[in-house]
Amino acid sequence: MEESSEEEEEKASEENLDSLERELDNAVEEDLSKELEASKKEAAEYLEALQRERADFINFRNRTSKEREQFKQAGVEDALKALLPVLDDLDRIREHGTMDESMKAVSKQMDKALAKLGVEKFGKAGEAFDPSLHEAVLHNPKKGVDSDILETVVEAGYKIDGKVIRAARVVVSSPLPEEEPKGAQAESEEGEAGAEQ
Repeated sequence: MEESSEEEEEKASEENLDSLERELDNAVEEDLSKELEASKKEAAEYLEALQRERADFINFRNRTSKEREQFKQAGVEDALKALLPVLDDLDRIREHGTMDESMKAVSKQMDKALAKLGVEKFGKAGEAFDPSLHEAVLHNPKKGVDSDILETVVEAGYKIDGKVIRAARVVVSSPLPEEEPKGAQAESEEGEAGAEQ
């Protein structure tokens, strides 16, 4: 009987050991599961923070690129404004004087440089008058003119990427005001004279 009691003790001891191992395995599995969940949560937080930082960086890069373009544009505008008197003189020399070959070469280089910077010259005789592009220094009423057109360009206008830097200063040919028929004019004069009496 001692043997059976020893066997029972041994069996009970093994069962206790198996039970403890199962409990230990369950506890370890539960701890690992909790750690895994915590790690997943932490990884998700890091991923979210990284995505926010990446979006902030992309926004920063776009903003600085836009600002750089605006500064470049402002620099070109400032340079153009400083060169306007020189450009006007070159236009006057082309129109009224004779240019030697070296002056023609300088003039062509200036035109190429302005074109490369996106500067557009506008205002030519015969174009329709547009108050958003042209500054009328004189209106010259003429017969046979149907609408306001540019008669003479005093100073050319310049724009960069559609933005007007300086409006063209122009003389405008305008239609003559319509005259009242002679009979209507006489009647209105008689009416005014009768009203005075």
